[in-house]
Amino acid sequence: MTIALLELHYHLRDESHSMDALVRNKCEAEILAAFTQIAQQLGVEVRLESTAYREGGLKEIWSFLGTNSSQLTLLLAIIVLIFSRYPTSDPEADALNKEVLKLTIEEKRLNLQKLRREIGEKQASPDAVSDAAKVIESELKVATRRSNFYRSLVGYEKVTAVGFTPLPESQVSAPDEKQVQRADFFKFIQLTDRLPIEVIEEATIEIVAPVLREGNYTWKGQYENQPINFAMLDEEFKSSVLLRRVSFQHGCTIKCVLNIHRKFDEVGDFKITGYSVATVIAKADDDQIEETPQGKRHRFAKKQSSGQGKLFEQAS
Repeated sequence: MTIALLELHYHLRDESHSMDALVRNKCEAEILAAFTQIAQQLGVEVRLESTAYREGGLKEIWSFLGTNSSQLTLLLAIIVLIFSRYPTSDPEADALNKEVLKLTIEEKRLNLQKLRREIGEKQASPDAVSDAAKVIESELKVATRRSNFYRSLVGYEKVTAVGFTPLPESQVSAPDEKQVQRADFFKFIQLTDRLPIEVIEEATIEIVAPVLREGNYTWKGQYENQPINFAMLDEEFKSSVLLRRVSFQHGCTIKCVLNIHRKFDEVGDFKITGYSVATVIAKADDDQIEETPQGKRHRFAKKQSSGQGKLFEQAS
């Protein structure tokens, strides 16, 4: 069994060696949950044990036990990067949302495969470690746990900084501590729990209960065999319904641009908070399909956009 140590150093005001137990326990719960998620993303089997903490501020030490020393070394290097390197920021968008949009599932898979291969060869480069850390910290569960950790410390002014250091098993000091100063804690905190709206360009919804009166009432339908309530945002289609130009019968469906609204909870699990239909493309009764005027405009706009994209690709 191989052991690697990681030290978390709370720097405290007035050379103190104690801190609020509830704050410390909350921080420990969040950071250990993040460690577990990071190890799972890397495919590293590891067992965590607490080690007697030391003063000097206050120092938490964890033992990471596994069968592969190079894997443990890389795991600790990635953990330190994720908790000490500032996330990229964007004044127009939350950093987490930016990363979620930018990194596709395929990019994540390829980057992690590359790192695992290099770990196996014991030749993981600093660039590979940095890339893997960037991919893993974009995972909701990891980003949320890290945010919770720093949010707990923001409200506790006694902590002036935190430091992270991988230690050899026999190490008694922190030779290369990566510090985050109190003024920078907020950079790791998620400012919103909302995720980007997922847009389904051609969703099919079976209408169960249309709204036949004016007002902000929700429609009822079936989407992918699940009952949903949704807001009808297509004013042109709503007007046609109110004016009785559109009628409904059992089994009637609409093809539409469907917005799925989502957010994540305190542990990084995401949930759907609502649905809305932006554009009704077509309505179908039995075997009859009738495209709406706005559906035709939508199809034309998509065709134009696609054509412009290909034009620019050829030009480049």
